[in-house]
Amino acid sequence: MAIDGSKIVHAVMEGSRIRESKGIIPLFGVYLSIASVQYYNTLSFEFENKLRGERAAEAEALLVKAAQECGYATFQGIRNSWEWGEIVKPMIETKEDQIEGFTAVSVAFGWGDLVVKELIPHEKLVIRVTDSYEARGHLEHYGMTESGKCYMLRGVAGAFMDLLYGDDYPDGCFDYSAQEPFCRAKGDPYCEFVARKSSD
Repeated sequence: MAIDGSKIVHAVMEGSRIRESKGIIPLFGVYLSIASVQYYNTLSFEFENKLRGERAAEAEALLVKAAQECGYATFQGIRNSWEWGEIVKPMIETKEDQIEGFTAVSVAFGWGDLVVKELIPHEKLVIRVTDSYEARGHLEHYGMTESGKCYMLRGVAGAFMDLLYGDDYPDGCFDYSAQEPFCRAKGDPYCEFVARKSSD
């Protein structure tokens, strides 16, 4: 059975109606909250702006690393959740199908319209997004740039590969890393994330 992304999105959307008094959503084995993407983008891009110049690469690396570590722990919780077991696991036929399940959950979270374009087990994952909120936010508030700006999605792409092919959790984080060769913030028609085995 192929992964039915719309079924997963529907389950997340239905589950997100259940909120605690502080706005926390207990769903898919993790605690979620609704946060403004503008707020997240402002924090990320202003942090990057403060470290511009010689430290720009350091800022980018820190943002991607934070996203990858968060994605690694979050999606480990998701795939061990009751909801995953009831909704997604029955659709999984191969280990690689988990990636399709992860991307469907990401779509439901509002991270963009993620599509897996290529997956070579243990070697390479390519995810394409035509409406990344990071790229859109950078274009709207900071304009065009010369480098990719989707730090969260880049880190998450690496985390997906870590969870499937890295060392057993929690020791496999950063076994893989992703690059963003295409980004709408650079004028490309889409953002693309390519995750491969980390060199360091």
